[in-house]
Amino acid sequence: MPPAGRVLVIAPHPDDESCGMGGTIALHRRQGDRVHLLFLTDGTNGDPNGRYGDEIAELRRDEARAAAEVLGGCSCEFLGLPDDHEATDDDFEMVADHMDAVFEREQPDLVYVPWVEEAHQDHANSCTALRRLLARRRADGRSLPRVLEYEVWSPLPADWIVDISATADQKRDAMLAHASQVAYTDYPHQLMGLAAHRSVYLPKTSRYGEAFREGSAT
Repeated sequence: MPPAGRVLVIAPHPDDESCGMGGTIALHRRQGDRVHLLFLTDGTNGDPNGRYGDEIAELRRDEARAAAEVLGGCSCEFLGLPDDHEATDDDFEMVADHMDAVFEREQPDLVYVPWVEEAHQDHANSCTALRRLLARRRADGRSLPRVLEYEVWSPLPADWIVDISATADQKRDAMLAHASQVAYTDYPHQLMGLAAHRSVYLPKTSRYGEAFREGSAT
């Protein structure tokens, strides 16, 4: 089981929470942990063929809320920042400011963020922004949560694997709730395959796992 406590999940786009660590989120909820999902971008680049028109940002918010319910009922917050944006130093500082406000309000014990070497720049940038905030808080003598980095597209060098065999169906169903994205990419097929591979490090009876590493900034 994952560590108990108040949880903040930083998701660069609506769907990264389900694709990357949906099974672990569901386990947190099963053990009674509060889980707050912070979505950084509006995800508008997730509709390259324009199937959903101007409604794509709102549609992806609705899908994220539906997935959050599938995973056991999580609160959701959307910053609505530009998707696939070439971030500047000022952008990182601005995102760190937003994250700091969430930290002060939510008081998380545990923060999850995509690992810094994720292939998608928005994923990597979310980790960079968090590291800026943590450095700030450390310099100010403020409390720091435990940080765990998760994988979405790029397998990470894992410190530990969470057995999500009991919540694998919720992970799959949460990905399917992001229907506008599954219309383009078969996430359940691809990412449940990664989760199945991660089970090689678990007891033989385990079927699925999710991988994490300790946040290097903490």
